[in-house]
Amino acid sequence: MKKLLNALQILLLASALIGLYAFTNERNNKRIIEGIELEFTEKDNLYTNYAAVNKLLILKNKGLLKQPKEKVALSTIERWLNEDPMLQNATVYITVDGALRALLTQRTPAARVVTDSVFYLDEQGEVMPLSEFYSARVPIITGNLSKKSLEDCHKIVAFIAQDVFLTKNIVGIEVQSEKHYTLKCRMEDFDVVWGDAQELQEKTSKLKAFYNKAINDHSLANYKLVDVRFKNQVVSTKKTIIRLK
Repeated sequence: MKKLLNALQILLLASALIGLYAFTNERNNKRIIEGIELEFTEKDNLYTNYAAVNKLLILKNKGLLKQPKEKVALSTIERWLNEDPMLQNATVYITVDGALRALLTQRTPAARVVTDSVFYLDEQGEVMPLSEFYSARVPIITGNLSKKSLEDCHKIVAFIAQDVFLTKNIVGIEVQSEKHYTLKCRMEDFDVVWGDAQELQEKTSKLKAFYNKAINDHSLANYKLVDVRFKNQVVSTKKTIIRLK
């Protein structure tokens, strides 16, 4: 009899706990979402800001952000946020305490393309508009652009970003034609004929060897062109100096 009574007490306690949980869960689901908390994954949100993202949500929102928690369509809000051309990714979720939050990752410019229009190429090689909030200091791409040449330029720019020497000295790429690129150097009147987007490490090693030798000889300022397209050699062109009598 005692065992039966204990079992009954346990059953009643379990039922009460289940009922309390169901009531709490139902009440939590009915809780009204009042807004969304935005958080950027980077420390510096350079190319967009909270106000700009909120403006996008206001334009898109038709009451979706002010309704019971259970009816909030997270995927729809994510889709809205991912339409922002400055964002690479947005993850929307509801916290345990019922707050609606969005974790935002910005796109990062890798190069600025200057043609009839001006835009960035981001780190994925995709077109990215300029930002009204911040101007990125990245290599500038000019010349005879095509889809193929932009793909090659992105490959070269990504390689430059991984090399301290190139990052310090290369400020742009001029597209002569597909598979024929010239790197523009920070030093005035000094260009590097790069050729195609292949053998990047070998070309970089030749450029570094030439640069170091010219620095040691104090002759770097005498050159206007360095060609690293040929195997095991660097072809350089000196500046023409005309002396007037």
